[in-house]
Amino acid sequence: MKIFISIFVVISIALSASAQNSSIQPFQNKNSFQLELMGPTVFYSLNYERILINGERFKTSAQLGVSYYPPSTGVRDLWIPIGINEIISFGNHHLEVGLGYLPVREALRDSDLKAIEWEWSHMLNGRIGYRYQKPDGRLIIRADFTPVLEIQNLNSGDAFHPLGGVSIGYSF
Repeated sequence: MKIFISIFVVISIALSASAQNSSIQPFQNKNSFQLELMGPTVFYSLNYERILINGERFKTSAQLGVSYYPPSTGVRDLWIPIGINEIISFGNHHLEVGLGYLPVREALRDSDLKAIEWEWSHMLNGRIGYRYQKPDGRLIIRADFTPVLEIQNLNSGDAFHPLGGVSIGYSF
């Protein structure tokens, strides 16, 4: 409940602070590639984003990414973050709120690190954060809180992971 109140307060302050801002515009470039460090995939991901609804104040984007870790790292092999985000614009500064689905493939391996069997895990993630992007610019910088909820571990107590990340991207 506290997080929802915090989100509401941040949105309210941002909306009132920029009520006089007349430079709010749609993005000129609707596609982007981004490198996200940390975030819902733990260490890194490469993401493609497409702006689906490109209004002046409100924009909606869809995002698809990938993160791969070699067997020697001991981390789950393949992460595929899929998300939908709402971007609320205040000139060059934006509030970003989103929801995502995160399928993760993990190999069960023998002693030689050879995959014996593949297993998929399913997670949900959220996103709330700051995004810097000029409406006519190419550079994207983001800092987000990206909590993850592991669906199959809901009863074990290890299901919630409060993660965060930063991204840098290029829009085209």
